[in-house]
Amino acid sequence: MVSVNRVILAGNLASDPQLKETSNGKAMTVFPVAVNKQWRSQDGEKHKETAYFRIIVWNGTAETCARYLKKGGAVLVEGRLQTRCYKNREGQTQYITQVVGDQVTFLNRSGKESSRTEEEPAIM
Repeated sequence: MVSVNRVILAGNLASDPQLKETSNGKAMTVFPVAVNKQWRSQDGEKHKETAYFRIIVWNGTAETCARYLKKGGAVLVEGRLQTRCYKNREGQTQYITQVVGDQVTFLNRSGKESSRTEEEPAIM
């Protein structure tokens, strides 16, 4: 049986990226992407719904995203869904689903695009 876990999102950063380093020295950046959906109901009324997705990227991609992305910036993120669990302060199990990005494309207002993948060097 074939399994596929692939996500493609286009939206805007809801806040500035947060660069962190793991205990073994790996760079990790986390940022939320807001994706808007707009539609008209049968009576012609406009509706808008925004979904927020937690994005995590690693290594060179993490460093580049932290350096160049800012709140409000437009991005296209390709990656996979990951669900993990942890114990909160009260000892209860909490679950979090996030997108582990392996390619981030910066969608600049000027119409130019720049893309980063995990295999590329960190210098743009």
